[in-house]
Amino acid sequence: MSLSLDKTTWKRVTLKEVVRHVTDRVDAETSDLERFLAGEHIPSGSLSITDWGVIGRDPIGPMFYKRFKPGHVLYVSRRTYLRKVAVPEFEGITGEKTFVLETLDENLLLQEFLPFLLSAERFHSYAIAHSRGSVNPYLNWGELAAYEFDLPPLDEQQRLADLLWALERHRAELDGQVSAIEAVLQRFLADSFRAAPGPQVKIVDLCTDVIGGIWGSPEGEAEVDVLALGPRVYADGATQLLTDGSPVRSVSRRQAEVRLVRDGDIILERSGGSPSQPVGRVVIAHGELAPCIPTDFQRLLRPNREVVEPRFLFWRLRHDWVAGVTRSYAKKTTNITNLSVKDYIARSIAVPSIADQTHLLGRVTSFEDALTSVAGERSELDVFRRSLHDEIFGGAE
Repeated sequence: MSLSLDKTTWKRVTLKEVVRHVTDRVDAETSDLERFLAGEHIPSGSLSITDWGVIGRDPIGPMFYKRFKPGHVLYVSRRTYLRKVAVPEFEGITGEKTFVLETLDENLLLQEFLPFLLSAERFHSYAIAHSRGSVNPYLNWGELAAYEFDLPPLDEQQRLADLLWALERHRAELDGQVSAIEAVLQRFLADSFRAAPGPQVKIVDLCTDVIGGIWGSPEGEAEVDVLALGPRVYADGATQLLTDGSPVRSVSRRQAEVRLVRDGDIILERSGGSPSQPVGRVVIAHGELAPCIPTDFQRLLRPNREVVEPRFLFWRLRHDWVAGVTRSYAKKTTNITNLSVKDYIARSIAVPSIADQTHLLGRVTSFEDALTSVAGERSELDVFRRSLHDEIFGGAE
């Protein structure tokens, strides 16, 4: 689909000519506002906000003093490569590194058009290129305000905003479907595991091997080059192991032999997590994979297929992580949360017969199929959305 845009009537402007940086300063404790938004509450690549902090209940830093209102556009100026732009539906407070933006004049720029202008890859490319600092890069208002772009006439802004918001609403509906399916799946798993018949067996005794990961040496320096699994394998709530984007590292032949991931292996996160995301995520290997190994912050669990179906153990561990069980086995050192794997897998769980495990997994498969269907539609929608953004605003430069 092409919009066949005639851009000859579009006017080249800078952001500061059409956008106001709102700096409405308030005190969090006396403002009577209930919610605040930190960087972790604002998602990457989505305008919708589904998480927030509660003033008076959750820790809030002293630099949180900027009031925002429904419909304002929030842009997180720190670590711009994360592409965080959002439009809140409620009033609240955010930190000094999040810009609160609104149109200067609705006769020049429509407020509902602004979030898409700042979601375009061309804008993100500019923001990343003009960020300062290396460890924690940030963008100043002055550099943001100098951003130049071609602004359509008002009637065309309205037409494009209507189209893009329709896509956003559809994306939100699909996300809602995913959340609903996952919630039902978790209830099903909780009920199934609670009522599961069978003997209590330690998790470690359900595995033939529990193997630590290694980081290895730079590519080509040792005997074997393999893919080293990073934290991205757990991204977006993944359940199956994907090696896409994993770096190549070099290890000895002996190190590789015991660690190469096989079909049915479970990769347990040993180190990582955050205040909002507990450590202990898992993914399971399925089918043939490129040669890959777990890294230092992971453990490889190899289920004993004579007593447990690998997917049964995987779903039990994933359910426990979602239910917050891993928090009881986590220790925080500086900003890193580590899982006490030894204690975590020393606990016992009910292990039904293989036939009962297979029956349960059949029910789980129906949930997985539904999630795959929705994920496929969302992926296609994202591709279409990006193509429209590039046509309207231009791609990365």
